Amino acid sequence: MNTIKSEIVQRLEIISDDKLREVLSFLNYLVWQTENSHTQEDTDWLESDLSGLGNYEPYEWQEGELQEGLPVKFIAETGKIEIGA
Repeated sequence: MNTIKSEIVQRLEIISDDKLREVLSFLNYLVWQTENSHTQEDTDWLESDLSGLGNYEPYEWQEGELQEGLPVKFIAETGKIEIGA
C-alpha cells in the first residue's frame, strides 16, 4: 500500500462511525466524478451559447428514431445526429 493510502487508513481508524459515513459519501462522489468526467467537447457544448437555437427549424424525428435509452451523438462535421452511438 502506498504512503497516502496508509495514512488515510490510519486516520480512518480513529474516526467515529457517523463521520465514516460522511467519508464514504464523499468517496462515492469522487468515484462518480471520476467515472463521469467530461471531455473537452462535452465542456465546450455545456458552456456554449445556445440562445440562437430558436432560429432553426425544429427537427422532425422519424418513427423509431427517438427511443428511450438509446444514446445519441451530434457529429459537428456533418451536422447530423447518430443514434445508438
